[in-house]
Amino acid sequence: MLLLRRSTWLVLLGVVGVVAAEAMSRVDDAVRLGIPVLASPSHNDLTIQDSLGTRGRPFARYEKWKLNREGFRSQEITLRPRRECVRVAVMGASETFGYAESPGKEYPAQLADSLNRTGCYEVINAAIVGLPTTGQIQLWENWVSRFEPSVVVIYVSPVFYLSNDPPRFAAPKRGGADASRASTSTRSTHFEPRLLARLHDHLHYPNFIQRRRVMKTIAQALAGKGDDWVYRSIPDDRLALFRSHLDSLVESVRARGAVPVLVTHAMRFGDSIRGEDQDLLRAWRQFTPRATEEVLVGFERQAAGVVREAAREREVPLADVANLMSGHAKWFVDFVHFNDDGAAIVAGSIARTVESIRVPSGSVGSTAQPSGKSYTAIAKKKRSGDLPSINSAQSAPLRIVATHTRSDQQ
Repeated sequence: MLLLRRSTWLVLLGVVGVVAAEAMSRVDDAVRLGIPVLASPSHNDLTIQDSLGTRGRPFARYEKWKLNREGFRSQEITLRPRRECVRVAVMGASETFGYAESPGKEYPAQLADSLNRTGCYEVINAAIVGLPTTGQIQLWENWVSRFEPSVVVIYVSPVFYLSNDPPRFAAPKRGGADASRASTSTRSTHFEPRLLARLHDHLHYPNFIQRRRVMKTIAQALAGKGDDWVYRSIPDDRLALFRSHLDSLVESVRARGAVPVLVTHAMRFGDSIRGEDQDLLRAWRQFTPRATEEVLVGFERQAAGVVREAAREREVPLADVANLMSGHAKWFVDFVHFNDDGAAIVAGSIARTVESIRVPSGSVGSTAQPSGKSYTAIAKKKRSGDLPSINSAQSAPLRIVATHTRSDQQ
């Protein structure tokens, strides 16, 4: 009987301790981040999907990430650029939006700091986590172009083209910008304990457990698939599709009077894979299990070459970040996301390229008459004879990487 009483008291004390810790986590978030105590925020709160496509939710906030009234991770801006400044839009996925960097140290923010040392620039971080090039074309045409940037920096992620199915253009949803603005607060309604999230961020499984989890994830993805389903060599059709979509985005930017700047995609891995990086490379594969580790790295290298080729053939300014950074593990926190120092290298390279363009102040996209063409539609038809059908392909899940062995569905 005495043992039962003691056990009961221990359980009660444990429950009280957990509840108190959860309450303190919520109070701390309210004080530091302004998150309502009763809210259950999620990274999904950062985006909306409507007739304009996928874009940032106005005034959204999740942990350290905060968006402005237009849904950009930037300072507040007006619809029209300031007459004395050059407006620069930066488009990309999580590497551009910012992941592991300290607040204000993601490369678009550091790009703004670098550029404003030599002139007046407004930099818009228009990136969306998990958004492939097809989504960025729609985002540019339907939303970002309205803000009339003079320069558009394009940092696309090749790995989306190794997903089970190729990237496709999403069908528009009902409800435009005005409808989506009606509700801009935290969208998650089901209860999620914040204490667990904090513990997950600070406590990590031993390497052998993480390794087993990754292998299990890959094995489950391969179950029931034939050997020919796995990419054991670089798929030429996916590389061609990557180039096709990149060309469409470049042409769409130019059609609206802006100057595109292409940026090659950097990764942690170099020509030879170090032993300590083997687990990390395998962890990267769990997001694209159809490609072997060798194909994953090889595709990244060839995609960087495709970007260089596109820049040369179309006479587009190029920031060759891959040449500067790939293989330098000290600038990455995982396979492709930067630390503060790595983001500074990216920002510096892009800043030098943008400064070389010499766009006059007050020169905005609206000064050129749009062609009226939708490059979303053009891209859907482009090279239809030798590329997989974009319309019939199913889109791969969009993910935000939380650690090198964990993902969350966006």
